[in-house]
Amino acid sequence: MPLVRRISNFIFGSSCLGCGLFTEKLDPWLCPSCREELISLGKEPFFPQEDVVCLYTMNSLTRRLVHALKYHHMPGLASYLVKQSAACRGREVFMWFDLLKKPFLLIPIPLSSSRYRERGYNQTEKIAFALASHLEGVVFHGVVRRSFSESQTKLSVEERKRNVAGVFELKKKIPEGRSTCIIIDDVYTTGATTKACSYALLQENKLDVKICTLLFEKPVSAKLDLVADHDVEWD
Repeated sequence: MPLVRRISNFIFGSSCLGCGLFTEKLDPWLCPSCREELISLGKEPFFPQEDVVCLYTMNSLTRRLVHALKYHHMPGLASYLVKQSAACRGREVFMWFDLLKKPFLLIPIPLSSSRYRERGYNQTEKIAFALASHLEGVVFHGVVRRSFSESQTKLSVEERKRNVAGVFELKKKIPEGRSTCIIIDDVYTTGATTKACSYALLQENKLDVKICTLLFEKPVSAKLDLVADHDVEWD
């Protein structure tokens, strides 16, 4: 997908996903100015909890990029965002990965079947494979979503917890010798979704479970963000 977009940009030009500027100098998603902003944001990963790392914090630029990844059929943005984050291997976030016991499993949060049919792909799976290309990790598809849960966007902290309680199930055995699992999601807000997935993993296994997401969004700002971008729904 990025190669096709690069060729299209070269021939026809295109608009920046960040600011909307029409230019032939995209890389292939962002203009030079927005790319510099993304790199600057990527230099400051966020650790909302000890076992959680978010590659970027949420602002208007990163929100638009993940919105496009999820809703505008641009799965190539997953590898693009991870690649920009991994550009400086010595950064704090990748030092965090280096401290984990290897080899570890990367476990993408599964979509409901209806969401998957709607999008044609699982964005968290794309993120997981992108991370696996930079780390000593293997993507594991052993977790399934047992039932459909409504979008988390407009729910309170307690409502989010109830909404995803018991929604995940481990259907495959954890491979021998893999005691570290990293749950992969797109956005970390309250942590309700990833904690529910972690609970499913730990029911019958002694594991060191970590969480990695593309973005961090403060729970108190989620509804304010909807005013500026009412289309966005963070699952």
